[in-house]
Amino acid sequence: MLILRLLHILTGVFWAGTIFFMVSYLEPSARAAGPDAAKVMGGIQKRGLLTVLPIVALVTILSGVDLYRRLSAGFEPAWVHSSIGLTYGIGAVASIIALAIGIFVMRPATMAAGRLAANISTVSDDAERQRLHAKIQQLQGRSRNALRVVAGLLTVAVTTMAVGRY
Repeated sequence: MLILRLLHILTGVFWAGTIFFMVSYLEPSARAAGPDAAKVMGGIQKRGLLTVLPIVALVTILSGVDLYRRLSAGFEPAWVHSSIGLTYGIGAVASIIALAIGIFVMRPATMAAGRLAANISTVSDDAERQRLHAKIQQLQGRSRNALRVVAGLLTVAVTTMAVGRY
């Protein structure tokens, strides 16, 4: 139980902390930097954050489900419907939804914007370059909105995990 709990907490801290940092500091700074931010964001993508983060999130969720199973004596209905069970359950659902949004909305939009930004310098036609800029901005907006939703859901998850047993 100790190892499982440590795994759940450490991966959860990494996942939520990274998302909170991104929504509070990285994304607003990148947006303010404009096209210059493409190098930094490209570097983050090359270092694999968009691959590592979903894996860490999945480990957090899977370890949490196993902790929940063990604490509930195999999902015993009386425990699941208790205040502790319901509170942890709400956090679990919030984190699962956050992972799904991250994988199916935020990650693809961010990666597509990065690919377009990396190739925009090779486009010589001004009209095409403006079209690509507009597409990049659309994808960045989708990613930004998804990031904010994920941060909100992880706030719910972290809060419920912190207070669930009380």
